[in-house]
Amino acid sequence: MTQSISSLGPVETLVRPAVSLERWGVAAGDLAALLTCLAETMPGIDWFTGEAAPAGALALHLVDFAALAGNGRAVWNATGPLEAMRQARQQGQPAFALCRGRASQLPAVRKGVWILRADKAWEVAVQSVVRALAALEWTREDGYRALPAWRATGELAQRSLLAVTGVDKTASAFSSVLRDALSASLLPCAALAVAGAPDSETRRTIVEAGLHDLQTLAVTPMTLDGAMRVDALLGFEWPALD
Repeated sequence: MTQSISSLGPVETLVRPAVSLERWGVAAGDLAALLTCLAETMPGIDWFTGEAAPAGALALHLVDFAALAGNGRAVWNATGPLEAMRQARQQGQPAFALCRGRASQLPAVRKGVWILRADKAWEVAVQSVVRALAALEWTREDGYRALPAWRATGELAQRSLLAVTGVDKTASAFSSVLRDALSASLLPCAALAVAGAPDSETRRTIVEAGLHDLQTLAVTPMTLDGAMRVDALLGFEWPALD
């Protein structure tokens, strides 16, 4: 039986949001450099890797398809990230796979939320995904106060989705960010999380796109760092093949 997010006692003790990065095909040195970069650019979050992460931390599994496949000389071995995602799902932990590569390289039989990073550098992709997911925890009354528990994020992690990201550094074109992200898939949008989108434009754009009845929909005008920027995460239903 899958354990619910609300029943995980240790989550309640976290006072700062924590994120754990796990590598699959990413060099250890590159991960260490990435952690250093993220600690400087997003100091409001505690960054970890491996067993050092506290219980309840958001887990991002960084998957490099080409590296795992040996630069094309072998069939990609997805056993590691697939099993890690399965275990996190079974334990009710918030975990996502952030992948470098094409959608065609994803394992056909998989569960959980698998995010394509497109051509973004790891640090850019991780920051954008974390800011977008944080929008799920934001409320007008309390802001990001509930972020350390990652409760709504954990609920999203229990779904099976193919996800893409969208970024606009000026926070002036939410509609174009959404349009570009939607054009990346032929599947209907099933989940949307957006940080930094102006209220007026947000309401109009979501209605025009027919997304106002989504099961998972979170849009906040306030980013984690208060910067004028739009970070969006769009999830598309992945049919169960097993």
